[in-house]
Amino acid sequence: MAGASFLIMMPWGRVGSNLLFNSIGQAVGPIARKLANENFNRLRDADAQLAWAREFYTTPDNPPLVACKQNILSIADPGKLSDLLAELAVPLIRIRRENILKVAVSQLRAELYAEQSLALTGVRVWGVRSGREPLGPASLDPERFVQVAVHARRADEMLAAFSPATRTLDIEYGQLREGGDDVAERVCDWLGLEVAKKARPAFAKATPDDLAIAVPNLADLRQALARSPLAELDAMFDE
Repeated sequence: MAGASFLIMMPWGRVGSNLLFNSIGQAVGPIARKLANENFNRLRDADAQLAWAREFYTTPDNPPLVACKQNILSIADPGKLSDLLAELAVPLIRIRRENILKVAVSQLRAELYAEQSLALTGVRVWGVRSGREPLGPASLDPERFVQVAVHARRADEMLAAFSPATRTLDIEYGQLREGGDDVAERVCDWLGLEVAKKARPAFAKATPDDLAIAVPNLADLRQALARSPLAELDAMFDE
């Protein structure tokens, strides 16, 4: 089987990146692989990040599948990393979620779910595994919601500006919501990887599309948004 390497870049979180990363890993079957998941959150120095990435993708005895996932906010020098990806011809997958407000709601609910799981099991769990019970309706802090939404939009803009001269595939969250397994297969085809089996989504959608079901104080969030620089995004609440 032909091998492939790639990098998934996301704006921050809550865009379906874990679902995609996991589904690709399932779809290719039991081939040897080397994967890294957001290690730049801990490796913060620009030179150290670049050195790690070069070694990660160019080690002579690399397995057939070599891939990592990072968020744009963790990249110390986006320009230099962009140049490195172009030099090494590492394909880039950019995954984003257009609905910034739902990113913010999802992030705040994920924080609550993580604290809930910590209290119950001693471990913070950030994604709802398939078959597990998601967080129920929960009120959110309106001011914190606006802060997270502003942060998420900044990250989305930074991702849009990250455009190295290498093969690039853009994926929107809605595509994953409609069929994450099919998207994983299309990504494999784009990478030249053989699909060995159908992926079974490992993560469930944690927040319903109808935000009123998940957020009892949604009206408070709308009022806070109306007073913010993101007031023009109000329609996203109903998408």
